[in-house]
Amino acid sequence: MFGYSSVSAVVFVTALFCSQAIEDQPTFSKFKYDKQMLETMVRMEAKISQWDKERKTFEENVLAILEHRREEMQEKFLKQDEKLENMSEDYKDIRADLKNMTLQMENIPGSSMSTTKIAFHAYTKSGGSYTKNQLLIFPYVLINMGEGYDKSTGFFTAPVTGLYLFSAHICNASSHYMIISIIHEEVVIAKTDAFEGDQTTCSSVSAPVLVKMGGKVSIMSSYGSCKLYADYDFRWPSFAGVLLHV
Repeated sequence: MFGYSSVSAVVFVTALFCSQAIEDQPTFSKFKYDKQMLETMVRMEAKISQWDKERKTFEENVLAILEHRREEMQEKFLKQDEKLENMSEDYKDIRADLKNMTLQMENIPGSSMSTTKIAFHAYTKSGGSYTKNQLLIFPYVLINMGEGYDKSTGFFTAPVTGLYLFSAHICNASSHYMIISIIHEEVVIAKTDAFEGDQTTCSSVSAPVLVKMGGKVSIMSSYGSCKLYADYDFRWPSFAGVLLHV
């Protein structure tokens, strides 16, 4: 039917076609794969961009919530501080009221709270010359209950209103007068003098007096040329006082 040469030609053509088809197949498959990868990467990039937007929105919402919470807590703290400050002021007012009430109760005669103890006793070991109305200071304090006596000024200041008893003890230097007065608010309530010629002698005086809270009592010389005598061993000029009753 066909000759050998015809069969050979058919086989050659068939082989050539198959070879060309085989060579073209990989090129087509690689193009399709690259296209799919590109589409996948585009989709992933779009998704990542969307995720990034959502993450930023989430962070902004969280920060906004936290800032709101911070403002709320700060406002609460400020209110608490204001309450505490008001409570502190109220506490101070209550303490002041209680102190005033206590002082008032202590100043009521016969009150069970009237137990205030006030007393002082001070002396000096130094003599010296004094002019008229010069204040005597007794720097050595033996007792000072109530802290009414000031050893630096010589004044007693009444911590509470009440009936007090004050006394003074003085000694004169040889051949000199020593005259003193107990002074309550610039008013003389008692006087005494010490004088024995060329001898040294001592004298004492005392007096009760009603003193208001804050009132002052002191000892002053009452003569223009006084000379006080004192020594460590035997003679201590002194100033003392005690609360008798409120």
